[in-house]
Amino acid sequence: MSPLFDADTLLQIVLPKLLRMTLVSFVVGSVVGALVAASAALIRRSRLRRSGSLSQEDGVSRRSRLRASLWGSFLGTFLIGLLPIEANPASLIGGPYGAIWFGFMLLILVPAGATTGAVLGLMAAGAGRPRPNLSRLMAGSTVLAYLISTLVLALVLAPPTIGFNSAPATGPYPLVARLTGEDSPPLDLALNEAGDQLAVLSVRTSKQQLVILELSAQKRRGIRNLHGKPDGQRTLEDVLTSVAFSADGQELITAALQQVQVRTLPEGKTRLRLDGATVAYPMADHRLVTLAAVDALATSSKQPHSPRVWDLSTGQLLQTLPADLFTLEGRDLPIAVSADRRFLAFPRRPYDNQIHVWNIADNKLSSTLDLGKSVGILTLAFSPDGRQLAVALGQGPVLSIWDLASARQTRTLDAVDRVQKLYWTDQGLLVGSRGAFKVLNPRNGEVLHTLELQPVAPLPQTTLDLPLGPSALSGDGTTLAAYVPRQGIAVWRLGVHPPS
Repeated sequence: MSPLFDADTLLQIVLPKLLRMTLVSFVVGSVVGALVAASAALIRRSRLRRSGSLSQEDGVSRRSRLRASLWGSFLGTFLIGLLPIEANPASLIGGPYGAIWFGFMLLILVPAGATTGAVLGLMAAGAGRPRPNLSRLMAGSTVLAYLISTLVLALVLAPPTIGFNSAPATGPYPLVARLTGEDSPPLDLALNEAGDQLAVLSVRTSKQQLVILELSAQKRRGIRNLHGKPDGQRTLEDVLTSVAFSADGQELITAALQQVQVRTLPEGKTRLRLDGATVAYPMADHRLVTLAAVDALATSSKQPHSPRVWDLSTGQLLQTLPADLFTLEGRDLPIAVSADRRFLAFPRRPYDNQIHVWNIADNKLSSTLDLGKSVGILTLAFSPDGRQLAVALGQGPVLSIWDLASARQTRTLDAVDRVQKLYWTDQGLLVGSRGAFKVLNPRNGEVLHTLELQPVAPLPQTTLDLPLGPSALSGDGTTLAAYVPRQGIAVWRLGVHPPS
């Protein structure tokens, strides 16, 4: 659990808003406070003139009334005019509609707050006798106003805390944790090799956040160096779409729409910026595969991308693999990495009839699988020993198993519907389809177990199947994390014993 007043919330959200509120309140309060004090003085002089006691002193100097009016107008603008606006989550959303909303609320609340505060300040100064404790009252009220504003801004605008809810470890695939607090589906999930760290990339009120959860210790830490550029200057190189742990778990790989960053842990500071987009695949021997535009000068987002292999130690480009892939599909691209992170499988282009398997460590094409006809390849998965490849198709057999040594199809499996997610562990094939993960025996397609992901509460339409959210498998194949609609992120332990 993270504290309420964490450094990121205070420095990036609360403090800038307090400074802006102070500046606006000072300007508005000075003008409105002076006008209200002058108007009050004119009204008072008019009343005294009509009563014939204009020369009488009331014990309260003009300077004291002016100071009280300015102070009250400042606090009124601060608390009544600006705090409701700045504490609204809509204030964090930019764009023309956000500017219109902000301007409309300013026109309504700020004049009302400034005027009300000035009148209350005059009343606090005393109607006919001096207030010796006025200075202390002003100082105490100002401190209280800042404390209240800080608390309200932190409570309302701080990112939701991800809470751990551990469940008793029962069954062959126990649910070991349920993480709640995400108010929208995360953009991506990533597990490290051992499955004890979970990275969650999400967005809230147009701001991205990246946290790493220590599953065993039930702790959470945020990545503070998520963006290298200040607000208003971010480009497509800073809008993150996916996240992954390096093979040794010492670094974090974040992929943006037009760049891939290598970040050191735990601080998350960017060490390398590489040519790539949308996704990245950490490999063995300190290598990283990114998808970079074939034509670096092209401006269209629909241009083809080819896999590039980088040396993570130096940032040097080692090779470019022949392929024309499109990053619009994001993390659902039909690309698979073997368990030892030495092999990469992918079709050369969308709706291709061939799948290429590359040995990234040795820089050579290891195998070519000929599907016979152009079909829609949905997703791929290596067997734990790296000798077989599971292929999910949009047409023809739902699942087919291929032997990589002979480059031949050995069997087909039809126990599931259209495949959305696919993993292969010692427990069997994990097939995400129709709102659940099914564990299949890779030999005969028998359903061994089902990990239900649908909400516990009944849906308005009983026939509705919610699409699977982001999911991740640990490098050792023992831990699965998946976003469950309306429930949060669920984490399962898959065990280490293969199916009988």
